[in-house]
Amino acid sequence: MILHKRRVFFLLLSILFLSHIYGQDARYSQFYANPLYLNPAFAGSSNCPRFSLNFRDQWPAIPGDFISFSGSYDQHIHVLHGGIGVIASADRAGGGIMNSYNVGGIYNFRARVTHTFNLQFALQGSYLSTKINWEDLTTASQYLSDMNIPFEFPQEQPRAQFNAACGFVGYAPNFYFGLAVHHLIPVNLSILPISSEKLKTKWEPKWSAHIGGKITIKQQMRDVNNFGDIFFHPNIIFISQGISQYLHEGFYFNFYPFTIGAWLRHSFTNVDALIVSCGVEYKFFRLGYSYDFNLTKLQGSGGAHEVSLQFVIPCNPDKEPSKKKKRAQYAPLTCPNF
Repeated sequence: MILHKRRVFFLLLSILFLSHIYGQDARYSQFYANPLYLNPAFAGSSNCPRFSLNFRDQWPAIPGDFISFSGSYDQHIHVLHGGIGVIASADRAGGGIMNSYNVGGIYNFRARVTHTFNLQFALQGSYLSTKINWEDLTTASQYLSDMNIPFEFPQEQPRAQFNAACGFVGYAPNFYFGLAVHHLIPVNLSILPISSEKLKTKWEPKWSAHIGGKITIKQQMRDVNNFGDIFFHPNIIFISQGISQYLHEGFYFNFYPFTIGAWLRHSFTNVDALIVSCGVEYKFFRLGYSYDFNLTKLQGSGGAHEVSLQFVIPCNPDKEPSKKKKRAQYAPLTCPNF
């Protein structure tokens, strides 16, 4: 009977937990290796076509860990006076009990303010689909039946929902900042066993503010990275969604083609994790790895592993008719790559 009660407790706890995380976005630690996920205004910021792939496994030592995938494509298009992007993501929570999918398209308008300072404004539209596999909890429901506790899992299947995001980025050769707001439209929670009509609609927009810089310690040729060039990138990122509010302070040290980085993630009351990362890049190829050291009371979680992969296709965005050439010369954003 005690074993039965424990399983019932964890079942009910899982339902409450799912109610909380539904609508919450996955947290990636390699922020700039997943630029469109951080801020849609990064679309086209590298000028040339860019592919980004990301994988994250959080708390692998705990049954029912959280696995996230993300992939995106973006590039600058001169005739559109900005960039376009496509992003797709998938989250697997609770060992596959809850699965979320998101596909979105982005348009980004770029404006030159001065010769060295640019602004980018972006709009994103996306479709979100979430499914809870109640059948994976069949064993738990059988225990409920043995204890004569009535419980019926919802039969309603999820429906795709439209959502929107917006953001902007401002940048100069050695300085950049931006703000993004995701989930501008409330999320429908009818998939969950919630009786209150007021609670079936949940609006928790995600705010992401970021600022950083590039300090050149050694560079052999301007605008071209060569082996042995040294750069230092200090950064601060603040992300808030619902009751979850985290500040990230960190840096990247780049000894081209190698990069190492360290971040501290914390709320205003508790320290959450120490993030260490490393990466290598060469011409159009970038590969990164990071690990989150858990600093909370949750022991034995296994932290979080994250892998990123980027491909940038070489191009010449300034190759335009002579009468438009001066307008076409936009410098790419020089933020970190991991």
